[in-house]
Amino acid sequence: MESIDFDVLRGEIVNILAKEQLLVLATAADGRVTARTICHASDGLDIYFGTSNKSEKYAQMKANPNVALAIGNIQIEAVAEDCGNPEANPAFVKLFNAKFPHLAGLYPPKEDDVVVKCTPTKLSLYKYVGHPAWEILYPDLQQAYRQ
Repeated sequence: MESIDFDVLRGEIVNILAKEQLLVLATAADGRVTARTICHASDGLDIYFGTSNKSEKYAQMKANPNVALAIGNIQIEAVAEDCGNPEANPAFVKLFNAKFPHLAGLYPPKEDDVVVKCTPTKLSLYKYVGHPAWEILYPDLQQAYRQ
């Protein structure tokens, strides 16, 4: 693996997260893995989405907060956390409504709605750089590599 510029790769991934509207979220608990497509909003590398605290994905994230996400040609390993009801998260509501103005106000928050924040630990971007390669970003270490 060779070191590459952390800020350049981070910026490229942040732009993809901001542009793409859908991603796949995989969760696992009790030996069972499930995946589904969700709408998301991002703030830098952090990924946010809303769900019900009665949903299967929520139950799996509570049992095992380690999640995987896929968006375009990016694979993401992250840790999910419950941030509470959307009414207690105006920053999320603002981000989400800016990205999805056609959904703004369509679904008034319910008591069982929660905002989930996924904090990436590893992001892998597949690209062609004269040859097929993975560019891997480790946000906590502020390091990036190509393999």
